[in-house]
Amino acid sequence: MLLTGLASGALICLFALMIKRDPAWLMLPCALGIGWFIRWQGYRGAGGATAASVAMLICLIYAQYLYAAVRMADMLGFPLRDTLFKMDWRLAWQIVASNFGAADAAVFLISPFLAAGAAQNWPRRAD
Repeated sequence: MLLTGLASGALICLFALMIKRDPAWLMLPCALGIGWFIRWQGYRGAGGATAASVAMLICLIYAQYLYAAVRMADMLGFPLRDTLFKMDWRLAWQIVASNFGAADAAVFLISPFLAAGAAQNWPRRAD
């Protein structure tokens, strides 16, 4: 669950940097992917839904942290590795909060539920 969320967050951040867009809209397809991956691992029902929603929340937080670190490294001209290890979480929070809008809030609310729904055997099919 932890590694699924962290890997997904890093992947979202890389895709967002590659296409030079905000990572919020990439969260919805990622939520479906996490839910289906959790279901593929054999976790279904309430346990799978909980695991998928927690993994998605980890993904959301980690992707925003990475994106804030990239913004900080870009603004100051520091290497990203140094910025990741030296940036305080309060500074990262301020960077995320300054770039957080209504669409981001909607995605943050919908994504864990979408991942949970995908993990709870959605779309329904006979196994």
